[in-house]
This record gives sequence, structure tokens and C-alpha cells, in this order.
Amino acid sequence: MGSTIDDTFRILIATDNHLGYAEKDPERGNDSFETFEEILKMAVEQQVDFILLGGDLFHENKPSRQCLVKCMELLRKYTFGDKPVCFEYISDPTENFKNSKNPMVNFHDPNLNVSIPVFSIHGNHDDPSGLGQFCALDMLSTAGLVNYFGRTGDLKNITISPVLLEKGTNKLALFGLSSVKDERLFRLFKENKVKMMRPKEFHDEWFNIMVVHQNHAKHGMTNYLPEAFLDPFLHLVIWGHEHECLIQPRLSADNSFHVVQPGSSVVTSFCAGEAVEKHVALLEVNNKQLFNVTPLKLETVRPFVFDDVCLADQDLDYVIGNKETNPVEEFIEEHIHGMIKKAKEQLTGHPKQPKKPLIRLRVVYTDESQMFNTTRFGHKFTDDVANPNEMILFKKQRREIKKMTPDIDKEAMNAIFAGEDVAESRVEDLVQQYFSELSDQKPKLFLLSERGVSKGVNAFVEKDDRDAISTVFKHQVKKTVDHILSQEADIDEENIVDAIITYREERLLKTNPQLEEQEAQAALSSTTRERKKVSDEDDDDAMDDIDMKDFSPPPARGRGSRGGRGRGSRGSRARAASSSASTTQTSSRNQLTLIGDGSPKVSESSSRARPSRGRGRAATRNQSIMESFSRARTAASSRKGIVYDSDDD
Repeated sequence: MGSTIDDTFRILIATDNHLGYAEKDPERGNDSFETFEEILKMAVEQQVDFILLGGDLFHENKPSRQCLVKCMELLRKYTFGDKPVCFEYISDPTENFKNSKNPMVNFHDPNLNVSIPVFSIHGNHDDPSGLGQFCALDMLSTAGLVNYFGRTGDLKNITISPVLLEKGTNKLALFGLSSVKDERLFRLFKENKVKMMRPKEFHDEWFNIMVVHQNHAKHGMTNYLPEAFLDPFLHLVIWGHEHECLIQPRLSADNSFHVVQPGSSVVTSFCAGEAVEKHVALLEVNNKQLFNVTPLKLETVRPFVFDDVCLADQDLDYVIGNKETNPVEEFIEEHIHGMIKKAKEQLTGHPKQPKKPLIRLRVVYTDESQMFNTTRFGHKFTDDVANPNEMILFKKQRREIKKMTPDIDKEAMNAIFAGEDVAESRVEDLVQQYFSELSDQKPKLFLLSERGVSKGVNAFVEKDDRDAISTVFKHQVKKTVDHILSQEADIDEENIVDAIITYREERLLKTNPQLEEQEAQAALSSTTRERKKVSDEDDDDAMDDIDMKDFSPPPARGRGSRGGRGRGSRGSRARAASSSASTTQTSSRNQLTLIGDGSPKVSESSSRARPSRGRGRAATRNQSIMESFSRARTAASSRKGIVYDSDDD
């Protein structure tokens, strides 16, 4: 038997209402409540079965008494009444509402007359805290106004049990995951410690909806929830926390399910994403093959216009000195008037829509003389704009920095590692072989010699001599500097590079390779004497003003033995924990058995996600040494007017 029109679930979806935002602002204090009331009115007009909220109902963790009273008043006014609830709740309330003192859906409470149930998870703004770990939603739940679900009690192993609803022949499974710190949730998913339970009976007949409140966009390596982490048996994901309204359903990255992002219902930050038209959604579900999302535009939202302007692109004079008129300020004032005119186009005619718009202009400047006092400037628009003191945001234009990419000959590198005896080769041999394999079109060493560099690398790797490369570098630089200074012909900065290359070629032709290697070894052996000699020589020496602390290793850190272990040992324990058998649960009403989903969604070990501390410390040490080379080279060359290219070595 197929679904009939009477079996269709009608659900109003909204997220991030942020009740109480800017409630002390005389102009904007009531904005969040006006729009929330509009949403509740829509639920009544659309005759929905229930309202689904995706977190951040309140803007603050501890909302004011005024905010709580207004919220409770609106919920009682629009969600209580004589209209019957036309669907059945058939899952186990002790599982769905395990943190509640009275675990049941509010429309089963004989003391309440609920017409439109509200289901909600908590967000990052209204999450539990303080004594008893309660949140504002716990208060609403205790009062019977909201069905608060999706709360995670154990942050080491998360198990999500769905709210199971039936309307005629339609079956709806509602999964809720309240806000968890993104980095923690990312790690739990990687360690396969997030389980989603599914009904065993009528396994393929349920339409599966999940509500989450996490970062959707990637803000860092682990500071978000990848769509690929969510189970593919889901049909629709309602994504809270992100304020940009992307109300039309779209397929996930791996085409497993659809995603709807309603966005916020009130502007809480002056950014481009908040300037998009705000909507809530009417979701209609017939069965898992057919669902429909209808956007419902919010008409009580305060108009908001966001724009960018780059002063470098404008034909303006710099503001220098004391002038009666500021050309930049005049240009910005004219631009603001245009934005106010554009904001009037967003007026819907709703009697409760605020008339004063929000304006944010981000001004990219190149010189500090182009800036002006934004507070004084905003006084001109006190009667026209709701945020006169926050209209202008100055931002310094960033200079484009060209990233230095290593000029490595991939063909030469591949030729080295393609050899059969590469596994038995020494590091210094590979370094020397690489430079010999370079083509004529690729830049080669023109100051250091391959054998000297190889010897320094060998001492650094084999003998853990942190000053080896520095010593070889100083030795060969000193030889070159002495040679250049000994030339009778005048050598200026224009031909200094040619003179260095010529000297290197002559040295390679005349010097016995074994002798050169012995010289490098001798330089390495006399590191201590060289340090003392450099510090005691007079100002006539080319290396006299090198501060030897530039070549000293960083101070040893305590508990060094822990660096080698890092945190890698935890990986095996995480894999052992994730391979435990899936749990089963039985509902107290219709005896529906919940089973864990099949194979793990994420199989990669957590130990791969975190490098050991020892490895990171070694990388920091190498970087410190290489920075020391640069400072030493600059100090040496500045005395004699020699300029070295920063990429030569």
C-alpha cells in the first residue's frame, strides 16, 4: 500500500534563531523575537505536523529572564491548542530524552494540550554548562514546551538513537547530534567512535533525517564536520550553525544524501553570508523516494546590505596633511547613501519589519592617511541606519607575497631513486649524485661544492652534529671571500656572481676531490676552534661580526624521551575500541529493535592524524638552523659589499 496525501509529513525547519541577540540595543533589541514569532505563525498557517529546530535557539548560554519569558510566551501562544497531533511517536523516550527528568514527548503529557510539537537540538551558543550541566533547552523541556533531543552524554563514545515517528504508512527516523567541539567530533569519527542506530524492523522503509550543528565549511584541518563522515543511509541532513541561507537541497560531496542549510533568522555578524535573503523551509515527506522542500521567505528580517570597496581602484587623492575636506570620506559617504537606497528595496511591507537597515562597507585601504574617524562619520547617519557606529570596517590591503617554490629537477631526482642500489646508498652520495644529474638548464651550486655539502649532510645525519652544515658553509664562504678580496682587479656587485662562479670552476678543476673532502672534514673537526677564532678576530676578518649564538642549537627541552613516543601508541587502542560489537536497543512501546550500522564509516587510524612530537621538534630545529645560515650570510656579506642570492644554498 502506497502513501496517501494524508500520510505526508509536513515539517517546518529553522535553525539559528539566536533569541536575545542585541536585546539591550534600543533599535535592534526586538529583531530576533519578531522573526521567531513570524516563524511560529508560519507553522500554524502551513498546518505543519511539527517544527524542527537545528540549534542556537538562544544567542547566549545563559539567556536573560526577559529573553526566556518572551520565548516561553511565544511557544505557548502558537504551539499549544486543540489541534490534534496526527502522527505517532513509537521509539523509546528513555533513549531519546535520557537527560530529561520526565522522559516523554510533550504531546503525550496528559497535563498539556500541544497542537504543534517542537523538536530541537542545542547549538554552540546554548549548550549545557555550569552546575548540573543544564542549558536553556532543559528549562523549556521541563516546562513541556520543547522536545529536547540529540544531547550527547558520553563524549568518548557517541551513540545516536533516532526519534521514530509514523504517520499512516509513512515512517520517519529523526537523528539529532547537538553541538560538539569540532576537533573532538572529528577525532571521534576518525576513531570510529560515533555509532548511529537504525530500526531493525522495516529496515528500508524509514526516511532518515539528521540534524547537526557543526562547522560546515572547512576552517582548519579538523575544525569542521566533513560530509563524508556521515552515514550514507541518510536521506536528508539539516545543517545548523552556518548562517548563510542555502535553502535549496543539494547532494552531498559523495552523492549519498541531500543537504539543506536554512541559515540564521536574524543578522548576528556583518558579513556577506548574512546579507543573503533569509528563509525557513517547509519539508514534505511522502516516502524515502519523494520529498519536497519549499522555501518560505522571512518578511520581518531587518534589511542588510554588505559591500566591499578598494580605494586603490578609485580615482582619489591621498589624504595628506590638514585639509578642510577629505576626498576619501566624501567618496565613502556617497557610497553609503547608495547602499541605503539599495536597502529600501528589501522592504517587504510587513508591518513588523524594521525600517532602518543594517549597513556594512568594508574599505580596503593602502595608506593610513586614507582612514578617518568612523564614529564621527557614523553620526551623520543616526536617523537612517540601525548601526551607524559599525558601518565602516577598514582593512589594510595585503601585499601579494610570491611563494618561493623549490627549484628541484624532478627528472634528476627520479633518476636517483630509480637506481637499484638506492636503498644501500649513503645520504651524502645521493646529494652529490643529484647535482651531477642536473641538466644544464637547471641552476646548480655556484658557491658551495657538492662534496663539501655531502660531508656536512653526512655529519648532520650520522653523527647528530647540529653545527655540521653551518661549519661547512662558513668554511667555503670564507675561502670564497678571501679569494675575492685577494683579487687585484676591482670586482663590484654587478660582476660578483660571475667571479664566484669562475672561482668555483677553477677550484673544481685544480683541487683533488679527496683533498677537498679532507678539508671539509678538517673544518668539521675544528668546529670549537673555529668558533673561538671567529669571536676573537678583529674587524678586518670577513666573518668577525657573526654572532655565534646564531649557530648554537636551541636549548634542550625537558622530558625529551617523550618526543619519540609522541601519541602514536594511542592508535592501536583506538582501533581496538572501534572494533567492538555493535549494541542493540529495544523500545518500550512497539519493541522496535535498533541496530548499529554496518561497516565503519571511517577506517583511518587516529595515529596517522597526529604526528609525533619528536618529529615536529626536529623540523623546528632544522628551520632554526637554516634561518641561522641566512643571518650569518647577511652579516658576512655586509662587511665586504658581497650580495648572495637567498636561494643559492
